[in-house]
Amino acid sequence: MSAMQGMQTILPSPQKMLTPGVTGVLILSVAGFLAFATAPTFTASALGLSTGSVLRGRIWQLLTYPFVYDSLVNLVFSGLVILFVGSAIERKWRTASFLWLWLVVSVSCGILWVLINLVMGGNAIGTGAAACSYGFLATMGLLYRGTRFFMFLTTIEAQHLAIGLIAIGIVLNLMNPIMLIWIGGAPVAYLYVKARWRSVAGRPGRLVPQEQGGRGRFVELD
Repeated sequence: MSAMQGMQTILPSPQKMLTPGVTGVLILSVAGFLAFATAPTFTASALGLSTGSVLRGRIWQLLTYPFVYDSLVNLVFSGLVILFVGSAIERKWRTASFLWLWLVVSVSCGILWVLINLVMGGNAIGTGAAACSYGFLATMGLLYRGTRFFMFLTTIEAQHLAIGLIAIGIVLNLMNPIMLIWIGGAPVAYLYVKARWRSVAGRPGRLVPQEQGGRGRFVELD
């Protein structure tokens, strides 16, 4: 029996996927979707992200827009990434660091959304956690670099999987360039993780965190 045949990938149990941070984000996301479905105009204007509203002092929209969903498809896509990828990050980093990653990515891309709309003279309303989803994919590629995952009857290393999914997102949004801002969550997360590692490495007696597993190895997700 080969080494590959002798290894298995074990999916995490529901209890381990529903980590505290992920659970809170998912609850708020479902609440935001229901709020938009019930009162779309009010929810979008109060909690969605628009340049005009932020310039008038509604700064909280930089924090609330990821939880507002105007489409069930977007909710399901982002929810699955948050559940599977986000929980893996939270289990590795713990809840506080997971939430800091969410905050850095969502606020950074939110500010970018406001600035680009301001320059282009637009006032499109931003909603959903697409930026955080792409940020989680980039983080997964770094934290689990060299680790192989089973997918579609084959295996692929985490960093290649992340790059592939991000590339698909770019292609799908080429017809609506403003949405490419959310893919900016990937480079923001990449820079944040690198800065975090440098900060840890600079502390006396601390080593740079190592990625889980090693090149060519399989990850046991549970």
